[in-house]
Amino acid sequence: MLGLLPDILFPSRCAGCGDPVSRESHSLCRSCAERITIIDNACPVCSAPQDGPRCRLCVDRHWYITKNITISEYAGTVKNLICKMKFGKIRALYAALGSLALHGLVRNAIEADVITWVPMNGRKQWERGFNQSELISRFISKKTGIPCRRLLREKRGAGTQRKLGLRDRFIHSLGRYEAVGSGIRDVKNALIVDDVCTTGATLNECARQLRLSGVERVFSLTIARTDIKRLEKF
Repeated sequence: MLGLLPDILFPSRCAGCGDPVSRESHSLCRSCAERITIIDNACPVCSAPQDGPRCRLCVDRHWYITKNITISEYAGTVKNLICKMKFGKIRALYAALGSLALHGLVRNAIEADVITWVPMNGRKQWERGFNQSELISRFISKKTGIPCRRLLREKRGAGTQRKLGLRDRFIHSLGRYEAVGSGIRDVKNALIVDDVCTTGATLNECARQLRLSGVERVFSLTIARTDIKRLEKF
């Protein structure tokens, strides 16, 4: 009876359909969770296979990422979870997103020495109260035992990329981040975690900085990818 008390006093609802769920479900009912399919793609932008032709958006790009895993399209339940966490500032949703990320990591058998995250500028993180990518990273670390460390930081005055197109995002991302910490010299395989992939520019620049610091292979894991058709207008 005591175990049911939190659900009675503080009822939780599924972020996908709104049905009542237990707190242990991380705000995601079984039905909504089963409708989420993992996108197993190598290209951070499109769904091109590992050894297949790239899409026209990224065919001429040099990718520093060894392999990218994206859990879902940025739509439906996954979009609701991300938006409620980021803009509704519902910190607790990191566990639901972390569980999805963990499933994708296990399915792809990714082995990493350390888990890190795409950094956020200090002012934005202060306003939100947290970096959602860091919370997801630490959730994965706790479940897998892989160490989680801050390996990157965003330089001051970097500005926002929200209204930039594909080409400008890649240009604007250059030099936006830098590697930090002496422990990075011992890292051979790193996993970078982020919530949403739009063009892949941010992830690619983070991977480039890690590679310049001596990391041999950089894997990336994002919860969602924006619609490829929307990107084609850039």
